[in-house]
Amino acid sequence: MAEVKANGFPGWLLDPLRPTREKAEPRYRLPEDVRIWAVPLAIGVGLLIVSLVGWAIDARQFYFSYLVGWTFCLTLALGSLFFVMIQHLTRAQWVVAVRRLPEALVWTFPVLIVLFIPILFGLHDLYHWTHHELYDPSSPEYDPILAGKHAYLNVPFFLVRIAFYFFIWTLLAYKLYTLSVRQDVDPDPSIPAQQRKVSAWGMPLYGVTVAFASYDFLMSLDPHWYSTIFGVYFFAGSFFVALGFITTCYAILVRRGTLQGIVRAPHFQDLGKLMFGFTAFWAYIAFSQYMLIWYGNLPEETLWYRHRLEHGWEVLSQVLIWGHFVLPFLILLPWAAKRTPVLVGTMGIWFAIIHWIDLFWVAMPVLHTEHMTFHWLDVTCWLGLFGVVVGLFFYRISRHSLVPQNDPYLARSLALH
Repeated sequence: MAEVKANGFPGWLLDPLRPTREKAEPRYRLPEDVRIWAVPLAIGVGLLIVSLVGWAIDARQFYFSYLVGWTFCLTLALGSLFFVMIQHLTRAQWVVAVRRLPEALVWTFPVLIVLFIPILFGLHDLYHWTHHELYDPSSPEYDPILAGKHAYLNVPFFLVRIAFYFFIWTLLAYKLYTLSVRQDVDPDPSIPAQQRKVSAWGMPLYGVTVAFASYDFLMSLDPHWYSTIFGVYFFAGSFFVALGFITTCYAILVRRGTLQGIVRAPHFQDLGKLMFGFTAFWAYIAFSQYMLIWYGNLPEETLWYRHRLEHGWEVLSQVLIWGHFVLPFLILLPWAAKRTPVLVGTMGIWFAIIHWIDLFWVAMPVLHTEHMTFHWLDVTCWLGLFGVVVGLFFYRISRHSLVPQNDPYLARSLALH
């Protein structure tokens, strides 16, 4: 760890535990095949290069498509960060065997900072509140409502907030991940207590930053609309998609034999319970937001839903009801379904698709107000960014054990029944 401290902030972005990594036992490791991470990374970069052609043709469409894809990747990391912290706080024993992948996924925050740069160039196209004429009383486009929100909705303060969010998220990811990986070669009994301590002060900061980030990235696309429950809605979707991704990855690793006998049916059952629970939780929050706005019947609130219940967008609204709640609820309800790796792994893929549709449904009616429109950039930006994140994620986990070795609860997690 001395080298890490000497190198400072830039060093740990490359390899936080390079001095100890070489000493780790070669158990529970991915095969030494560069294609595991290079192929998805190459596909992602290729799709992003193709997306640049779309940027040259229709810049505004590119920025909206890119924002949806980038937010999808962000929610994966945020959901994984919550997964790791809540398990440390509750001292959950069953989760130790399936904790390393979400720990590695939170390491993508520095990458997401870099991938956010194109959005900075599209702020004027994405966010109506960045137009200066809206705040000039002498301008015919003066908007008194936005003028009243100008203290919060302005570009300098927006950038300061984004920097603060990523500082907090990256700091939490760094501390939790490096402590876990260090434990592979250093069975220090104080490490679990350190992880709980970080999670204890990190959880309140996580809740506040995620809520405000949801307002900044998505809700402010339509700056006249507001919902005090939107932050919880955003969090529910984040944990929902992260659970699906984690479960799918473990199902693949078990099927390939990498973690055969390590991650077993009881682990998939517990992951499936969480997937089932957050299917219902997302539906509860989504209905609560809709019901309260419908009941209040305030024009500045109901207009947001009106845009999503007409001009073809009502089709996606129905897709979300059935695909985000009804079908996953019914499929994951049986006891046997949650213990079947192939089934819960397949549902994890479905979770990713339906979560992207959810983000698309939130953002795109701002751009296409007259009718629902799908553009090829929506797919290339999403899969391009996702490919980059997945490639770097697999690169990270290929450098360390897939199981937190020397964790005091690992034996109990492996013996879960």
